[in-house]
Amino acid sequence: MTGSRPGLGVVGRRLVQFLLDELLVFGPMLLLAIAVAWLFRPHGPGLLPFLEVVLYTMLALDLVGLWFVHAWWPYRHGGQTPAMRWLRLRIVTLEGTHPSLGAFFVRELLMVVDGFAWGLAGIVVMLVTRRRQRFGDVVARTVVVRVPRSAHQAAFPGPDGDFGAVADAQLALGRADVGLDRGHRHHE
Repeated sequence: MTGSRPGLGVVGRRLVQFLLDELLVFGPMLLLAIAVAWLFRPHGPGLLPFLEVVLYTMLALDLVGLWFVHAWWPYRHGGQTPAMRWLRLRIVTLEGTHPSLGAFFVRELLMVVDGFAWGLAGIVVMLVTRRRQRFGDVVARTVVVRVPRSAHQAAFPGPDGDFGAVADAQLALGRADVGLDRGHRHHE
């Protein structure tokens, strides 16, 4: 069926993937911050400035970690973050090829927009776009696709058995499909 939209299940799976990747980065950072604060805590009036330094250092390391997991890691590992591998999802260009590091960087940079209002902006954009793309995907010209199940790749099956992302056969998009050719759209 040409031109059909992916199911809403992909939005839920992408949210689960995002939360797993966030935990992968934030969990160790939080444990490190707690350990540093507990081991090196000063007593008296120097406690508050010390905790501020720990907090800001943790936030800076968290941003570096998020860039690593959401941009560098998928660039070097076939378009998949660790959680995307577990959930059998992959980031590809609209043409079905591996995105450039710049495309991954744009996706991560625009997480500022997609993450607005605790991620509600990104969820709404995914719900209304034809290929269930968030704003970062639209600008970077990427899409999240399902990775076919294979014997050598472990994955957690969804309750419906279908991961709901765009199948590879449905990936080829024309200019009208992504709204780049506004004056020459063909309506079927």
